[in-house]
Amino acid sequence: MIRGSIEVARRTQVSGWIYAETGTVRDRLILAFAGDRGIGAGKVDRFRKDLLEAKLGDGYCGFEFPIKLNDDESLGAVIVKLQNSDVALIQRDTRLIGPADAAPATEQVLGAIPPARVAWMQDRGWLDQHEYDFLRALHTSGAYERGLRPARRANAELAPALRPDHVAHELLSLYAMGDVDIHRRKVATLAEIAGQARPNELSVMALWSGEVCRLAIEERSHTKPRGSAPVLLAVPSASAVEYGFGPDRVLFLHRQAAIAPLGSVPADGLIVFTATARPVAKAITPLRSDKAA
Repeated sequence: MIRGSIEVARRTQVSGWIYAETGTVRDRLILAFAGDRGIGAGKVDRFRKDLLEAKLGDGYCGFEFPIKLNDDESLGAVIVKLQNSDVALIQRDTRLIGPADAAPATEQVLGAIPPARVAWMQDRGWLDQHEYDFLRALHTSGAYERGLRPARRANAELAPALRPDHVAHELLSLYAMGDVDIHRRKVATLAEIAGQARPNELSVMALWSGEVCRLAIEERSHTKPRGSAPVLLAVPSASAVEYGFGPDRVLFLHRQAAIAPLGSVPADGLIVFTATARPVAKAITPLRSDKAA
């Protein structure tokens, strides 16, 4: 069985991910079509930490390559296929960008960083890999899992586990590109995770629990126009993706994502971390005197 998604489609580029349960797709050729006409090709060669943590192979399931549409061809008709496969990925919940390759105003900001700048910053070493993965996953999927265990097995016994409040502060500060204040509260149900938003509160929150908890999340549902609270579904849809959080990981979730429970909420409840941006202090300009000393 082949799974995947076209996450971003422009008239000059297409990107997303694809995974085959029966074997690796790493370095396989992937083709883009508009109708029956081939409009571009690339390889499945992008590492995605979010897919690795979702246990989709070795994480090398991502693709991104240029395409070229004719003026009379619709962007919405673009599909992609693995070479020698009849299975096609179609654009269902993808963000479509118009002929001028300009995203709507609501899509131009990834936290405080324009999405086009994230890869540029990462290429120059300004972002660690987990920071890049966090920003990209929040933008493309609306959710991101961050582990709390030491990164290297050799140091696992010596290095203490990361604290969830510290991880929340680190990544939410990155999302805001500035200082934030972290607010922690305990809730008993998923319906309470939104709560009343504070002034200047970020559109992303972090979830943690002393016990394992799982959610089904409609990836890219955060890009649809709606209110400021997550949409709680009674049952997950067929296209929803499972995410988890618990003692060893924090789940970052966009406020407008559509979610559904998978199993019961831990008896001790859930911890929700939200963040509010601190006002930027204005510099005080010293008074000048025209009189000679």
